[in-house]
Amino acid sequence: MNRRDLFVSPFYFDVIKLDDHKVKDAIKRTPVLGDQDGFMSVDDHVLMHNFKFLFDPIDKIVCDVMLELGFKEYNIFTSWMTKTKTGARYVSDHMHCNSFYSGILYLTDKASPIMFKNPLPWRWISNTKDFDRYNSTNQCNQFIFTPIKGEIVLFPSHIYHLIMPHDNPIDRYSIAFNVVPCGQYGFRDSRINVSILKNL
Repeated sequence: MNRRDLFVSPFYFDVIKLDDHKVKDAIKRTPVLGDQDGFMSVDDHVLMHNFKFLFDPIDKIVCDVMLELGFKEYNIFTSWMTKTKTGARYVSDHMHCNSFYSGILYLTDKASPIMFKNPLPWRWISNTKDFDRYNSTNQCNQFIFTPIKGEIVLFPSHIYHLIMPHDNPIDRYSIAFNVVPCGQYGFRDSRINVSILKNL
């Protein structure tokens, strides 16, 4: 018998060395809007503005990911800072529409974990004693990632995700961003030519 594990969702993890002084200064200079638990920066192009010093290291990782996925041209078309206050508990998950890949760079230590949900949660096997990443109801329905400062994760934008309760006394800060392929790609009746207008 031949086994092939098909239709996986590729996630990418890496680390960026952060300049703490620049990060703290950029956080202070970035206004946020939101409710009592979570805030999002007013600016949705922070990698072009206050966090421009992080664009190149993020772009290098994004470039490697997109090349591995077969795309030479792409655009990081939105980027924003998130602030999660101590005691915040989010009750709903979300995905990023109109995007191809999404990423998060963690700017602070002891950030609350993030939960990623399986896009096919009903695909699990219940009649076995040998649980692994393919058949455990817990592992195949969700993945919980506990980041450290400087870690970055890239994931398909259709994956639902949720910030877990943030119990640390220090507020959690991160940079999130969305990526789309651009230029011409695809073949024959699936060919498309995409251009992104930059909002500087």
